[in-house]
Amino acid sequence: MYHFLSRLRERASMRIKAMRIRLRGANLQGKIDHNIWYLYVEVFWAAMLSAAASFNATYAVRLGASNTMIGWLSSVPALLAVFLLVPSARLLERKTQRAPWIWGSLFIARLGYGLIAVLPWLVANYRAEAVVGLLIAISIPSTFFAAGFNPLLADVVPERDRARVFANRNIIAGLTIAVLTFLAGRWLEAAANIRWAAFPANYQAVYVVGFLGAMISLVYLLKIRVPESKVVTQTSKQRASLAQLKTMFGENRAFARIILNTLLFGFGEWLVSPLYIIFFLRHLHATDGWVGLNSTLANLGVIVGYALWQRIIYRLGDARTLLITIPLSASYAFLVSLFPNLTAILVWGVLINIINPGVNLSHFNILLKLCPSERRASYIAFYSTIINMGAFIGPLVGVALSKTLDIRLLLIIGGSIRLIGALMFHVFPIKVADPTRAGAE
Repeated sequence: MYHFLSRLRERASMRIKAMRIRLRGANLQGKIDHNIWYLYVEVFWAAMLSAAASFNATYAVRLGASNTMIGWLSSVPALLAVFLLVPSARLLERKTQRAPWIWGSLFIARLGYGLIAVLPWLVANYRAEAVVGLLIAISIPSTFFAAGFNPLLADVVPERDRARVFANRNIIAGLTIAVLTFLAGRWLEAAANIRWAAFPANYQAVYVVGFLGAMISLVYLLKIRVPESKVVTQTSKQRASLAQLKTMFGENRAFARIILNTLLFGFGEWLVSPLYIIFFLRHLHATDGWVGLNSTLANLGVIVGYALWQRIIYRLGDARTLLITIPLSASYAFLVSLFPNLTAILVWGVLINIINPGVNLSHFNILLKLCPSERRASYIAFYSTIINMGAFIGPLVGVALSKTLDIRLLLIIGGSIRLIGALMFHVFPIKVADPTRAGAE
């Protein structure tokens, strides 16, 4: 009888333990599903601000901004990121509750767009300089947000779900931006003939709508359940940035390789990035409606791309997908230069934005895998700091060269540099485990 009762007690204990494990698993999955849902909802509202922001450079040009000032819009925020990313990451790594700091910085950045909406009422002269200066100032809290948001995403979305969730977020954002930029472009052109909505009031209305959407997005971000983070204690040696970077490179050769490859690959794009809008508006005489349509079609390409590549990544893995897509992504500069027709450029924009999600998804997943989880914020901050050094120098060099060289020639040069950088991923490949790949354990 005693042995019989003991066996019953053991079986009951095992069933209770199994039930507790299932309940914990269900609670954990419920928390994950909760976070993913709100990440989807918030990005819809955030895309309203992204749609408005897609007209930043166009707005500055219409206000009279010079080519150099347009270059500043790309380069100065990158320079600020060089100085701010690592200190921001270190500050966050000393906090167990990082979300309030991340959401607070985002709130400040989005308030800046609300100020852009009313700026023409506050400033009578030097409006172009004021808008460019404010857009640059917004990049300060935006940099702090960026230092924390990507590591936070890795904390709230399990690795097995990241490709799907990141792709779906970009699909939602792309579809929303596609619709809104098309409507905004039509509005900007039509309002020019309406007395009360003529320039700059037409642009002000676009920014007001974007700002309101951004505030609603923030409400949903606050609903995300973010786990407490492990506080990283830094020694005096770790606080020496160059010494820490040297240690990271020595201990993680693949991390060093992805930085160097990406730096060369990105530099070709940064060199010519401010030249596209100058080329479209001042050389090809694009209208606001065309700018909106171009953004719309590009985002439709993004939607198709993310829907396509998240499935391909599941089959091929991140590393193989990156090797397939990254050389193709260098083609846009060549196509714009060799076929400088506004209608053709609409097509090139769609095609390149079908390809680029494959690069973005696979590259980002690989980067996260190369970063130790407890130091992810610092690793990503160091990565972004080095990349932003190139992003600072590239636009300044491109704008300076455009004063003596034809923009179409510069596009060829930028495309060639980008292609060489893409081939570096083939010459010096980065190997990572692919648990998202079909059949992987």
